[in-house]
Amino acid sequence: MQGAGTGEVGLFIDLENIRYSFLNVYQIEPNVSAFIEKARKHGRVSVAMAYADFNEHPQWVRRGLDVAGITARDVPVRRFVREGQERLKSSADLHMLMDIMETALDRPQVGTYVLMTGDSDYIRVITWIKNRFDKRVIISGVPGTISADLVAAAGEADHLEAGQGFTSDSLITSVEAIALMVKRCVPPTGFWTIRLIDQWSRDSRNGVPGSDPDKSNAISYMLRNGLMRRYKTVTDVREVTISELNECHPMVRRFIISSGLEFDPLPVRCVECNTRNVAETPQCAECGCTIAPADWGEQPA
Repeated sequence: MQGAGTGEVGLFIDLENIRYSFLNVYQIEPNVSAFIEKARKHGRVSVAMAYADFNEHPQWVRRGLDVAGITARDVPVRRFVREGQERLKSSADLHMLMDIMETALDRPQVGTYVLMTGDSDYIRVITWIKNRFDKRVIISGVPGTISADLVAAAGEADHLEAGQGFTSDSLITSVEAIALMVKRCVPPTGFWTIRLIDQWSRDSRNGVPGSDPDKSNAISYMLRNGLMRRYKTVTDVREVTISELNECHPMVRRFIISSGLEFDPLPVRCVECNTRNVAETPQCAECGCTIAPADWGEQPA
């Protein structure tokens, strides 16, 4: 078995698991270029692959992988309808399992496997390459999202930590620019989705400052802190999740006042029937449902 920092390394990244774990635990996007640096601590990286349906992630994620020398294995999700609801099924984990096995069989010089995931589904392949091929396996996931059995099966862990120096204050300039973009512009579809907001924020014509990860972090900040709200509606084609600016939020109100724009006269959307209502209304004008203060933005900024 290879010692630490020697021999060839195979890096396999369950990108969906890692990216959403970063967003849930650290509330920021991962630094994808740091993935390869983590693997290099354990030897010379000769295989590096990341698995996801890249249509489900911002474009900068794939570009960052390309720059880092990590092969993006694009595995489209399968969409189907069950009980009237659209559902998704991903086979990215199966592709990652097969590539790990093929590497063990076809590239015996790879002595160390770094698996970036927290999913217990990889336990069997870990024990297989360890017991049959005497490989060293290191789990590198986001603390708090990793199966204890997965780490026990591998025997080693070198977890991913959030980058230093990140503060919410550093995002406020991007947050303000995105909020005003959403306020001023009407997209061709007539409504905003998170994907569309992300795409438009990266268009230089819209003047949103910061790097692409900064803009994604700003959007996450807005959702997490109530500056934007999401609701589902049914279009002529399918059910979509629409995102809209919460003009009752104190921070959004400051942005609108400083820009000289006018407030939406009906800023509160009923969670039951989606009808718009005036601010601070106790009941929905359409269905009569109670509207809580949190719905119209009394939460702190």
